[in-house]
Amino acid sequence: MPQSRDALVNDFLQYQGGLLESKMTDVVAARTIREWISGERTECRRIFFVSNGADPSVLDGVIGGDDVVLLPLDCDWSTARAREVRYAGQLLDVGDELFINGRSVELQDYLSAGFVEIVGPTAVRFFDEAGWRAFFDDADLARQTGVFPAPLVDPRVVLADRNALDAERASAAPLAVRLDADGAIGLGMQGIILGHTDDLGSAINRLVSRAEAFTAAVPAAVVDDDLVSRPWLPRYLRAAELIKMLRIATGAIEIDGFGWSHVTDERADAEPLSSDPFLVNGSEGILFANVASRRRQLLTPLTADVVSILQTSSYIDLAHDRVAARHGTGRSTAANLCSNALELLSVNLGAQRIPEEAGLTGSVL
Repeated sequence: MPQSRDALVNDFLQYQGGLLESKMTDVVAARTIREWISGERTECRRIFFVSNGADPSVLDGVIGGDDVVLLPLDCDWSTARAREVRYAGQLLDVGDELFINGRSVELQDYLSAGFVEIVGPTAVRFFDEAGWRAFFDDADLARQTGVFPAPLVDPRVVLADRNALDAERASAAPLAVRLDADGAIGLGMQGIILGHTDDLGSAINRLVSRAEAFTAAVPAAVVDDDLVSRPWLPRYLRAAELIKMLRIATGAIEIDGFGWSHVTDERADAEPLSSDPFLVNGSEGILFANVASRRRQLLTPLTADVVSILQTSSYIDLAHDRVAARHGTGRSTAANLCSNALELLSVNLGAQRIPEEAGLTGSVL
């Protein structure tokens, strides 16, 4: 498991500012709950959440050793086919709590999460279209000003089905499956009904789109439109993770692409890849920060220029021209600078913007 995810699990175990001492079983349980909520996966393939009153025996023929089953404490069914994690409580309505090994996770609505006191691990989801709209209003504001919403950058908060907002594939088989007491099979915490336990195999193997992870709250067409119009959203989510990683207040630094651009030569035609490291302007200077590896390094102004230009150029010749023009160098010198950055810093060329988006975001980048 990457170091960054272990650190986020530790953050998720945090309570009232103190890190609770945890046994390995607690870490596994916390990791499982975090992955169930977020939809992200590290060491397991699928997570099956068995609701109170549901019949888990139907899983016997479909689960395997790389799956995890979340079971109520008082459930007398058990399996050796997959890993088990026991829980009490529920995460259905605002204020609900789920308890695992004496620790709790509370559920809040995204719309109101910024107005309530976060005192421990908290799952935040969309309960209706108003919450969904608030999420995208916050994203648009962060894009223009660099100010991120407090719930999204709090280490104790996990956004439900975050992985669906960052999905690279248009559709895939479900990785988070919910068994309800009435026999319905649901997708994650807030997704569509996939089917019924009478036909469990078909339900858990059907292909689902990322929009279907939110249809309990938002029409699929609305989800698709909002995601398509904001191809930078995965980058926004990673920028929020970066703020968590740096453990600083939002607004204390500047993140390239969110209210601030290191290079503004009006020739940028691309967006940085969502997984690329970030340029961060802070008190130390310009940092190159990688969310995945949690590594940071201080860059010289020249190197920072080259990185920024590469990330916002869709083809290498454009990057060469922009570097040469900015520093008054020959094209061969600019090409060497770009080549070194691509090789040594693992930076990438950006993804070309669609014309409509270029018009909307040119002032940011």
